Parts: sequence; structure tokens; C-alpha cells
Amino acid sequence: MAAQPGTDGGTIVAAQYERFGPAEVLSVVDGPAPSAGQGELVVRVAAISVNRIDTSARAGQSKFMTGRHLPQPTGLDFSGEVTDVGQQVSDFSPGQRVWGFLGTDQLGKHGTAATQIAVSADLAAPAPASHELADLAALPLVSVTAWQALEELKVREGSRLLVVGGAGGVGSAAVQVARARGAIVDTISSAPHEALLQQLGAESRFDPDPAQWSGLTGHYDAVLDTTGQSLWALRRTLARTGRMVTTSPAGIAASVISKILPGPSIVFLSVKPSRTALDQVAALVDAGLLNPVIRARFPLGEIAQAHALVETGHGEGKVLVDIS
Repeated sequence: MAAQPGTDGGTIVAAQYERFGPAEVLSVVDGPAPSAGQGELVVRVAAISVNRIDTSARAGQSKFMTGRHLPQPTGLDFSGEVTDVGQQVSDFSPGQRVWGFLGTDQLGKHGTAATQIAVSADLAAPAPASHELADLAALPLVSVTAWQALEELKVREGSRLLVVGGAGGVGSAAVQVARARGAIVDTISSAPHEALLQQLGAESRFDPDPAQWSGLTGHYDAVLDTTGQSLWALRRTLARTGRMVTTSPAGIAASVISKILPGPSIVFLSVKPSRTALDQVAALVDAGLLNPVIRARFPLGEIAQAHALVETGHGEGKVLVDIS
């Protein structure tokens, strides 16, 4: 039987993997309950979401970040309720709803797929009040990624933006945030996602085949790519002074090469935790301008199935794991 969470010498339940490999290597184990160190919160986790970086770490494809030690925990996003605060924490209190995500530097060291976690107060923020707490786990990492990318791209009212992969986690958040800024948003995505993209506020959808993009040359002020594919063809859709960001590690090489070529550079963006950005996107959520897009959800005991679904790709929005 799964142990019940506790903070006074009790136990928690957490997901981990004892070897790198397919989703089936994940297991759920009992462990000691965390305590709040200086500057930390203990959070009773309501839910997490599964990101592609979680699945690549588990598969052993990110050992340069995670290291090779085992076992390793999993999960970066979280939403939940504060149960305890450490010394020098003055802006959170027990019972408060919070959300946030760990930085990628925590991969392999700390994870959020647990009934309780201890987390630096700098990585958490008050959660929006307008949605169920568990549903909000779909947003922290992807919405802050979208926010930071749109800041890099200088997307403002009237900007013409092309979002590649608009139905995915980062893409669906980016479409909504850009529309909230007054941008004109088109997307590159497959036909089954058209209804969702229209619902999110996108105007035109284009097929992922670059052969279909000839009419887009020089059309956009900004391109936000989430796939790392066909980057040079995407670059041609930019106006002369346009900007382009990719959030996919597959785009790192192109970003380096673009800096020595004439024309717009391709910037690779790796998200950084930001309380300011979390507060900004929370305001959009409470204003009804940004909503979680949830593809599926699983209980903690089925986290392996959640990872496997994410690895199939091409879904709409995020896969959640409900914790408590």
C-alpha cells in the first residue's frame, strides 16, 4: 500500500527510475518526507506535467545534464499547496496555492513527481485562483518558455508571428500569450489541430511541409519554433528585420551557424525559472486570456503510461500526472 505523505518523520510516495531506458523503467517508491530548509517551501503536490525533457532524461539522452548516477527522480512542473515554510521565507504561508517548475539544472537531482516536495521559494509563485489546482500543472514550464520567447522576439500589438508546433505545450501557450499582446498569430501544424488552434486565437494554419511555405517569404516579424525542423526554410519567412527563436535542442547547431551568416540570427532559448514571468502568466490565466490545454491525465501509479504517451508526439497540449 502506498504510504501517506507527512512532514514529521513520515513518508511520501515518489516516482523514480533505477536505470535509463523506456518508460517502463519508472517505478513508484516510498521515501522520507521532506522538510523545509532555509529559503524553502514544502509543497503537497496536486499534479505535475510531463515534458519532453523529462522523457529524454529518463531515456538516458541527457546524461550531460543529469549525470550517470542512479536512481534519479523525475518531473519539473508542479502545482500544489504549501504545508510548511523554512526560515527566511516571508511571502508564502501554509495552505497557500502555489505553482512553479524546477530549472533544467535540477534534472537527475530533484524531481516533482512526489506527494510532497521541498522547493526553493524562488522557484514558486502564487497560483492563479481561476482554475483547479491540478489543471494548472499544465502551464508553468511551457507558459514561462512562451513568455520568455515572446520577450526575446519583441512581440507586441500588431506583430506578425508564426508559431511552429502551435498545438503543443509551448506552442499552445505562445499562441494565447501572443494574442493577449495583440499580435497576429499564424501557425504551422497538422490539419487535425486546426479546430484547437482557431479556438486559441490563431488566424491561419499552414501545413508542416516546407514546400507549402513559398508564399510566406518575408511575411513575419517573428518566428517561434518548437520543433527544431526546417529552420532555414522558416528563416526565409522573416521580414528583413525579423527575429527567430527556437526552443528545441535540435535547433542549437542552426542557431550557432546563423550568427556567421547574413540575415536574421536564430536564437536558441532555454527556459529559466522566473517568479516575475510566473506572476505575469498567472495574471493572464486569471483574466481568461491563457488556459491550460490538457491532452490526457494519469494517476501517479501510471506515470510510465504518461511518459509513453508524451513520447508518441503530435498531441494537443500537456499530459498531466495527478498526485493528490
